[in-house]
Amino acid sequence: MNFFGHAVVAGWTGAEAGVVLGSMLPDFESMVKVRVVEVRDNDIQQGVDLHHRTDDTFHRAPTFLSLCAEALAQLTARGVRRGTARAVAHVGSEMFLDGWLAQDDVHARTYLKGLYPELTARLEWEDRGEAFAKLHERLTIWGPPRDYREPEFVLQRLRDTLRLRPRLAVLEEQGPPLAEFLPTLQSSVERRAPELLNELQDTLDLDH
Repeated sequence: MNFFGHAVVAGWTGAEAGVVLGSMLPDFESMVKVRVVEVRDNDIQQGVDLHHRTDDTFHRAPTFLSLCAEALAQLTARGVRRGTARAVAHVGSEMFLDGWLAQDDVHARTYLKGLYPELTARLEWEDRGEAFAKLHERLTIWGPPRDYREPEFVLQRLRDTLRLRPRLAVLEEQGPPLAEFLPTLQSSVERRAPELLNELQDTLDLDH
Protein backbone atom coordinates (compact mmCIF):
# COMPACT_ATOMS: atom_id res chain seq x y z
CA MET A 1 0.00 0.00 0.00
CA ASN A 2 1.21 3.50 -0.83
CA PHE A 3 1.44 6.45 1.60
CA PHE A 4 -2.01 7.94 0.95
CA GLY A 5 -3.68 4.57 1.41
CA HIS A 6 -1.92 4.21 4.75
CA ALA A 7 -3.36 7.57 5.84
CA VAL A 8 -6.83 6.33 4.89
CA VAL A 9 -6.39 3.18 6.98
CA ALA A 10 -5.23 5.28 9.94
CA GLY A 11 -8.33 7.41 9.48
CA TRP A 12 -10.57 4.36 9.93
CA THR A 13 -9.73 4.48 13.63
CA GLY A 14 -10.47 8.21 14.01
CA ALA A 15 -6.75 8.53 14.62
CA GLU A 16 -4.89 11.56 15.92
CA ALA A 17 -2.73 13.48 13.45
CA GLY A 18 0.43 11.84 14.79
CA VAL A 19 -0.91 8.36 14.03
CA VAL A 20 -1.68 9.44 10.48
CA LEU A 21 1.84 10.79 10.02
CA GLY A 22 3.35 7.64 11.51
CA SER A 23 1.28 5.47 9.21
CA MET A 24 2.96 7.15 6.23
CA LEU A 25 6.42 7.54 7.73
CA PRO A 26 8.09 4.33 6.44
CA ASP A 27 7.05 5.27 2.90
CA PHE A 28 8.45 8.77 3.40
CA GLU A 29 11.75 7.24 4.57
CA SER A 30 11.91 5.27 1.33
CA MET A 31 11.05 8.33 -0.74
CA VAL A 32 13.83 10.50 0.74
CA LYS A 33 16.23 7.56 1.26
CA VAL A 34 17.01 8.78 4.76
CA ARG A 35 16.27 6.90 7.98
CA VAL A 36 14.41 8.14 11.06
CA VAL A 37 16.66 7.39 14.04
CA GLU A 38 14.19 8.36 16.78
CA VAL A 39 10.44 8.85 17.07
CA ARG A 40 9.64 11.08 20.06
CA ASP A 41 5.88 10.67 20.03
CA ASN A 42 3.67 7.73 21.03
CA ASP A 43 1.01 8.52 18.43
CA ILE A 44 3.55 8.60 15.61
CA GLN A 45 5.04 5.31 16.77
CA GLN A 46 1.55 3.81 16.90
CA GLY A 47 1.12 4.88 13.29
CA VAL A 48 4.43 3.30 12.27
CA ASP A 49 3.33 0.03 13.85
CA LEU A 50 0.00 0.25 12.01
CA HIS A 51 1.87 0.84 8.73
CA HIS A 52 3.71 -2.47 9.05
CA ARG A 53 0.57 -4.39 10.05
CA THR A 54 -1.28 -2.86 7.11
CA ASP A 55 1.42 -3.65 4.56
CA ASP A 56 1.65 -7.24 5.73
CA THR A 57 -2.11 -7.65 5.46
CA PHE A 58 -2.50 -5.72 2.20
CA HIS A 59 0.19 -7.68 0.35
CA ARG A 60 -1.52 -10.96 1.29
CA ALA A 61 -5.04 -9.80 0.45
CA PRO A 62 -6.62 -12.12 -2.17
CA THR A 63 -7.90 -9.23 -4.28
CA PHE A 64 -4.50 -7.53 -4.40
CA LEU A 65 -2.76 -10.78 -5.29
CA SER A 66 -5.34 -11.38 -8.02
CA LEU A 67 -4.87 -7.87 -9.46
CA CYS A 68 -1.10 -8.32 -9.55
CA ALA A 69 -1.29 -11.79 -11.12
CA GLU A 70 -3.68 -10.63 -13.84
CA ALA A 71 -1.59 -7.55 -14.62
CA LEU A 72 1.62 -9.61 -14.71
CA ALA A 73 0.10 -12.04 -17.20
CA GLN A 74 -1.22 -9.28 -19.44
CA LEU A 75 2.00 -7.28 -19.40
CA THR A 76 4.26 -10.24 -20.18
CA ALA A 77 1.88 -11.15 -23.01
CA ARG A 78 2.52 -7.68 -24.40
CA GLY A 79 6.28 -8.27 -24.34
CA VAL A 80 7.18 -6.46 -21.12
CA ARG A 81 10.03 -8.24 -19.36
CA ARG A 82 8.95 -10.12 -16.26
CA GLY A 83 10.77 -8.05 -13.61
CA THR A 84 9.35 -4.79 -14.90
CA ALA A 85 5.91 -6.33 -15.38
CA ARG A 86 5.83 -7.60 -11.81
CA ALA A 87 6.93 -4.23 -10.42
CA VAL A 88 4.44 -2.29 -12.52
CA ALA A 89 1.61 -4.63 -11.52
CA HIS A 90 2.42 -4.15 -7.84
CA VAL A 91 3.39 -0.48 -7.63
CA GLY A 92 1.02 0.66 -10.35
CA SER A 93 -1.93 -0.96 -8.56
CA GLU A 94 -1.01 0.87 -5.36
CA MET A 95 -0.71 4.21 -7.15
CA PHE A 96 -4.06 3.83 -8.87
CA LEU A 97 -5.63 2.86 -5.54
CA ASP A 98 -4.28 6.08 -4.01
CA GLY A 99 -5.71 8.06 -6.91
CA TRP A 100 -9.13 6.47 -6.41
CA LEU A 101 -9.07 7.04 -2.65
CA ALA A 102 -7.93 10.66 -3.04
CA GLN A 103 -11.23 11.61 -4.68
CA ASP A 104 -12.93 11.33 -1.29
CA ASP A 105 -12.78 14.63 0.63
CA VAL A 106 -12.83 12.85 4.00
CA HIS A 107 -9.76 10.82 3.04
CA ALA A 108 -8.10 13.99 1.74
CA ARG A 109 -8.64 15.81 5.04
CA THR A 110 -7.27 12.86 7.00
CA TYR A 111 -4.14 12.82 4.84
CA LEU A 112 -3.54 16.56 5.17
CA LYS A 113 -4.00 16.29 8.94
CA GLY A 114 -0.96 14.00 8.99
CA LEU A 115 1.16 16.65 7.28
CA TYR A 116 0.80 19.29 10.02
CA PRO A 117 4.24 20.97 10.20
CA GLU A 118 4.52 20.87 14.02
CA LEU A 119 4.47 17.08 13.97
CA THR A 120 7.81 16.92 12.21
CA ALA A 121 9.61 18.31 15.28
CA ARG A 122 8.92 14.98 16.99
CA LEU A 123 11.18 13.07 14.60
CA GLU A 124 14.96 12.73 14.54
CA TRP A 125 16.34 12.02 11.07
CA GLU A 126 19.84 10.93 10.10
CA ASP A 127 20.26 14.16 8.12
CA ARG A 128 18.47 16.33 10.72
CA GLY A 129 15.37 16.34 8.61
CA GLU A 130 16.68 18.24 5.59
CA ALA A 131 15.45 15.78 2.93
CA PHE A 132 12.09 15.26 4.61
CA ALA A 133 11.55 19.02 4.94
CA LYS A 134 11.80 19.31 1.15
CA LEU A 135 9.49 16.34 0.62
CA HIS A 136 7.03 17.71 3.18
CA GLU A 137 6.91 21.03 1.35
CA ARG A 138 6.28 19.32 -2.00
CA LEU A 139 3.54 17.11 -0.58
CA THR A 140 1.84 20.04 1.14
CA ILE A 141 1.80 22.05 -2.09
CA TRP A 142 0.69 19.02 -4.12
CA GLY A 143 -2.19 18.13 -1.82
CA PRO A 144 -4.03 14.80 -2.08
CA PRO A 145 -2.43 12.72 -4.87
CA ARG A 146 -5.33 12.95 -7.31
CA ASP A 147 -2.81 12.89 -10.18
CA TYR A 148 -2.59 9.15 -9.58
CA ARG A 149 -5.83 8.88 -11.54
CA GLU A 150 -3.93 9.92 -14.66
CA PRO A 151 -2.25 6.93 -16.41
CA GLU A 152 0.35 9.17 -18.03
CA PHE A 153 1.34 10.57 -14.63
CA VAL A 154 1.49 7.08 -13.14
CA LEU A 155 3.73 5.90 -15.97
CA GLN A 156 6.18 8.72 -15.30
CA ARG A 157 6.16 7.97 -11.57
CA LEU A 158 6.82 4.31 -12.33
CA ARG A 159 9.78 5.31 -14.51
CA ASP A 160 11.14 7.48 -11.69
CA THR A 161 10.54 4.88 -8.99
CA LEU A 162 12.10 1.96 -10.85
CA ARG A 163 14.90 3.66 -12.77
CA LEU A 164 17.64 2.80 -10.26
CA ARG A 165 16.69 -0.90 -10.24
CA PRO A 166 18.25 -2.38 -13.41
CA ARG A 167 16.08 -5.50 -13.44
CA LEU A 168 12.90 -3.53 -12.86
CA ALA A 169 13.49 -0.29 -14.73
CA VAL A 170 11.18 0.67 -17.58
CA LEU A 171 13.19 0.26 -20.78
CA GLU A 172 12.55 2.73 -23.57
CA GLU A 173 10.88 0.18 -25.82
CA GLN A 174 8.54 -0.87 -23.00
CA GLY A 175 6.99 2.59 -22.68
CA PRO A 176 4.33 2.13 -25.42
CA PRO A 177 2.94 -1.24 -24.20
CA LEU A 178 2.86 0.08 -20.64
CA ALA A 179 1.08 3.27 -21.69
CA GLU A 180 -1.46 1.15 -23.57
CA PHE A 181 -2.05 -1.17 -20.61
CA LEU A 182 -2.20 1.25 -17.65
CA PRO A 183 -5.80 2.42 -18.27
CA THR A 184 -6.85 -1.24 -18.10
CA LEU A 185 -5.03 -1.66 -14.80
CA GLN A 186 -6.62 1.52 -13.47
CA SER A 187 -10.08 0.27 -14.39
CA SER A 188 -9.45 -3.07 -12.67
CA VAL A 189 -8.12 -1.42 -9.50
CA GLU A 190 -11.03 1.02 -9.23
CA ARG A 191 -13.61 -1.69 -9.89
CA ARG A 192 -12.18 -3.98 -7.22
CA ALA A 193 -11.07 -1.33 -4.71
CA PRO A 194 -14.12 -1.68 -2.41
CA GLU A 195 -13.60 -5.44 -2.25
CA LEU A 196 -9.90 -4.97 -1.49
CA LEU A 197 -10.53 -2.42 1.26
CA ASN A 198 -13.15 -4.66 2.87
CA GLU A 199 -10.64 -7.52 2.99
CA LEU A 200 -8.09 -5.21 4.56
CA GLN A 201 -10.45 -3.81 7.15
CA ASP A 202 -11.79 -7.25 8.10
CA THR A 203 -8.30 -8.64 8.65
CA LEU A 204 -7.01 -5.61 10.53
CA ASP A 205 -10.24 -5.49 12.57
CA LEU A 206 -10.48 -1.70 12.35
CA ASP A 207 -13.69 0.31 12.35
CA HIS A 208 -14.50 2.79 9.57
